[in-house]
Amino acid sequence: MEQIEQQITEIKEELRESPGDAALLNELGVGYHMLGEYDQAAEAYQRSLAADPGNFKTHFNLANTFFELNQIERAVTHYLDAIDIQPDYVPALNNLADIYELAGETEKAQELFEHITKIKPDDAMGYFNLGNHHLRANNTVEAGHCYKKAIELNPDFYEAYNNIGYMLKHIEQYEEAISYFEQCLEISPDYEPARQDLDACRKALQQS
Repeated sequence: MEQIEQQITEIKEELRESPGDAALLNELGVGYHMLGEYDQAAEAYQRSLAADPGNFKTHFNLANTFFELNQIERAVTHYLDAIDIQPDYVPALNNLADIYELAGETEKAQELFEHITKIKPDDAMGYFNLGNHHLRANNTVEAGHCYKKAIELNPDFYEAYNNIGYMLKHIEQYEEAISYFEQCLEISPDYEPARQDLDACRKALQQS
């Protein structure tokens, strides 16, 4: 915290000499956002965009800050601005999909999550996020396909193993679930959700 405050002080000193420096203003916004001072972060980002309106990352940062301020429409506007400037910018696409899902616009959310897997077909995280979307919608078969694709692309993706195990546990396929939890823990031995569910599956098998 103190280090961030010190960085903000230094940035402000630099801004006295270059008050319209878009990069410095963006950094100032990042600092305020990290401190949870979202109004000041938004002001810094807006000043940055006034100097450099084509910076998609600043639009993205401002959108994130508006989301924290619960100004959802303004957040959506700036995610869309970021995507207009940089159409394959996955963080903005992903966050926009999350907002659509929270708003109950499932089809729009799914279209975006699927779009991410098309523009980044070799990125395991895209399939993992699509899998999570399907899991939240109780589309477990589709979720399983997505998690397996994520593992195919990145065999060390321990959260994907965990999530398959989680689904198998809930349909009482304990032996299969145990196998996935064990694979997850081989990669990440300290991943506590997998350890807890692994113990629960072993107990359930003993009691059956």
